[in-house]
Amino acid sequence: MRSKGNNSVARNDAAVSEMSDDLAVTCGHFCLAAESDTGRKRKTNQDRFYIDAESSLIVIADGMGGHRAGELAAQIAVERIPADFAAAQSNSNHSAAECLHVALTEANAAIFAQAAVPENAGMGTTAIAAHLLDDQLNIAHIGDSRLYLFRRGSLEQLTHDHSLLQDLIDDGFYTERTSRSTGVGHVVTRALGIKAAIDSDKISCTMQEGDLLLFCTDGLSDLVADWQISDTLADCKGDLAFTCRTLINHANRNGGRDNVTVVLASYRSARDK
Repeated sequence: MRSKGNNSVARNDAAVSEMSDDLAVTCGHFCLAAESDTGRKRKTNQDRFYIDAESSLIVIADGMGGHRAGELAAQIAVERIPADFAAAQSNSNHSAAECLHVALTEANAAIFAQAAVPENAGMGTTAIAAHLLDDQLNIAHIGDSRLYLFRRGSLEQLTHDHSLLQDLIDDGFYTERTSRSTGVGHVVTRALGIKAAIDSDKISCTMQEGDLLLFCTDGLSDLVADWQISDTLADCKGDLAFTCRTLINHANRNGGRDNVTVVLASYRSARDK
């Protein structure tokens, strides 16, 4: 993990990609913890996360592509999105939501250019970028990494998967419950780097005291059912780091067939005096 200036920036990067990486910080209205784990089946970790404590910006990415190309795609995402988001805010009158979209668009261009190199063919990455200002959370996302909101004991998935399986669910071929046993291959239909132009989703949410946000890659959501995620978050009792580890342990006990990254953000309406 790398930290810069009073914990203002933290991320897992290529230097620690094969290790379990964890983080716990407090920034503004958020208390945060994060952990990334290679899992039980993979040799390397192609997941990346980034947290900027000063601007309340969170980015999570799940790379795809052979021979470390997925790692490169995710790494580009967590480096470019924060930089391009800050530049968009400085150089325009765009809203935070528009700046997030600009940041994902610029990251997509950078990854798409790298994918033209033969050894990087097929590279891409999911991405969720979320920015908090006061009580307003703006989110831009693409792919099948997820953001959940846990509010007063109820779990809600804020993002919508961009995947073949989700399309089949939307078309009525499966329900959420039956989809886990379909055997349908995990095919992402939208991601950064696979096309010259992207179609990302934009979401906004007004935060409330005590809200808990869960950002995760599909290494968690594919292996841990929503009810188990909800029960784990209900038992959190403020220990975000322990809860991150508990969720990852659930995924590994259920097979651990993929990298798994979890970021938890607990919202409080005012800083402690």
